[in-house]
Amino acid sequence: MENWKAIVFLLAFSQGVILSFALIVKGLGRERVNLFLGLILFTLSLELLNAWGMQVHYHSRADAIPFWNLQTYLLLPPSLWFFCQLTTSPAFVLRKKHLFFFLPAVVEVIVRSGKGIYSHFSGKYFPSLLDNSAWFFTTEILPIIGMVVVLYIYGRKIILFDRSKRDQSAPLSFGQYIRLYGLFGFLFILTFLWVTGVILGWPVFSIIEVIVTLFIFTLGYFGYLNTAFFTLPVVAGSRSSEKSAFTQYDDKKQLERLMALFQKDALHTQPQLSLEDVSGKLNLPVRYVSFLVNTYCASNFNNFINGFRVEEVIRKLGNPSEQHKTILALALEAGFNSKSTFNSVFKQHTGKSPSDYLLVRK
Repeated sequence: MENWKAIVFLLAFSQGVILSFALIVKGLGRERVNLFLGLILFTLSLELLNAWGMQVHYHSRADAIPFWNLQTYLLLPPSLWFFCQLTTSPAFVLRKKHLFFFLPAVVEVIVRSGKGIYSHFSGKYFPSLLDNSAWFFTTEILPIIGMVVVLYIYGRKIILFDRSKRDQSAPLSFGQYIRLYGLFGFLFILTFLWVTGVILGWPVFSIIEVIVTLFIFTLGYFGYLNTAFFTLPVVAGSRSSEKSAFTQYDDKKQLERLMALFQKDALHTQPQLSLEDVSGKLNLPVRYVSFLVNTYCASNFNNFINGFRVEEVIRKLGNPSEQHKTILALALEAGFNSKSTFNSVFKQHTGKSPSDYLLVRK
């Protein structure tokens, strides 16, 4: 039974770390949200590798590679914070100064690794760093406090969106509830168990290992292969107070210019199109372009762009001169960068998968 558990943990770690590296590499490009989702997944994957090590008693081996020194829970709160900002606030712009939020995690890894290396080569024994109350608070308690705060903010945003849909007599479907609350629910349960284990001393870490394993094997596919799965549409009118900062602009005129970029110039066909790219084309502030999309189109930037791309594909599906092309080819021409993203976005906008949509048309 123990060997079986060790194999499952190792398989889950392998899947998780491959996906996390893929996301981090992708996130170093334009899709920044992938970077922070990758860091969250990497931290959770190391937890499973640690569980595997305890199952097979790897930590006590003389030739063991101390991978556990790379694990730091201080990565989780800032990673979730920036993920939340990038998926719920289209006007949010990541700055270089934001990297300082990850400095404590880097320091922890350096100190733990340095202590382990020195102890190995000097042959001297040093007490665990966790025996130091200041270190324990910084590396164990502080991340929990951070997660509670960030989850509270994240939860408020998605509940606000949920309530707005109810007020509009448009309640969410079951699939939309999963999309809206999936990642939040998982991290909420994980943090709750984390609190009971570290602060109350309850024996819950085996439960945490099972939950993390199931998450990586199931829900992980939805979010990590299509990060737009967790992107929340901005509630219409929720950012209207920002208009006071842009009183010098004529909303109607600028909205017409914005729409012309897509309806006439087909700007949406450019892959990796960003809010900064559009604001540069219009020579308008990023926050003002975001305000126009949020307020007058009742959407966030990603959904706004993808709506034009889906309509582009639908238009070409009805064009006889485009019949020789595959749906994937049409999707790539419309600006989508992968088949999985296209399928998910197409179903989100039309309520049908591309194949089901074609059957209905026929």
